[in-house]
Amino acid sequence: MSTLLARPLPLRPEPSSGVHHPGLHPAERAGVESGTWFSGLSLELRQAILARARVRHVHRGVLIMRRGSHAADWVGVASGALRLGTDLADGRSFTLDLLGPGDWYGDIELMDRGTTQLDIRAHMNSTLLLVSRQDLTTLVQGTPELHQALLLLDCRRLRHMLRRMEELQTLPLGQRVAQQLLRLCRQFGRGTDEGLHIELTLSQTDLATLLCASRQRINGVLRRMQALSMVQCAHSRITVLDRPRMQQVAEGRELVTSEPLRS
Repeated sequence: MSTLLARPLPLRPEPSSGVHHPGLHPAERAGVESGTWFSGLSLELRQAILARARVRHVHRGVLIMRRGSHAADWVGVASGALRLGTDLADGRSFTLDLLGPGDWYGDIELMDRGTTQLDIRAHMNSTLLLVSRQDLTTLVQGTPELHQALLLLDCRRLRHMLRRMEELQTLPLGQRVAQQLLRLCRQFGRGTDEGLHIELTLSQTDLATLLCASRQRINGVLRRMQALSMVQCAHSRITVLDRPRMQQVAEGRELVTSEPLRS
């Protein structure tokens, strides 16, 4: 471990430029590499991170970290999805974000030794990569590239959260729904003949917790979008049929409300 961090690794030609981990299937390795932040790291650093990562398979609903607890691991998603949120005292739930393949979370709590501010729960069956506090500290101290990359990651996360808060406070619900669906398409979308299918079980209640709205209002917006042939919803699965028009709604250039269409 210390030898790896003490000097740069020689570049050796490989059949593939991707990372390797004996506990991951090829699709899971591809999922890790799909993250913009992680894939932007050097191959040597990506491999060094995975060399220290433990693989954990979790079922939907499993609590990974509880709000107020002290984090033990830096968490990466190889497949599936994690929900960052909290359950409110009045029985409602709030979802701040969903983490998908290639996303990493928890470095701040490990580095400042603070408590976790959100519950982290598996939204679906998922494969995770866990890097301990000690291993993350060793990597950060011995690898200037990771130190700078984590600063960039946290800046991006802060900008994203500020943008989310602004959306929740200032935009009409139809526009927020469109923005969230496009965001989920980027994270979990798969192209089909019909359109972009979001590979995620997503109930109207799930969308309501993401958008701070009632399930009834979410239902109204989705029904209106279905009537306009923008989306197809069936069995908690959503396919975006008309991405350009959805983009127009997301940008505020077309209004979609929860009001029924007039004949």
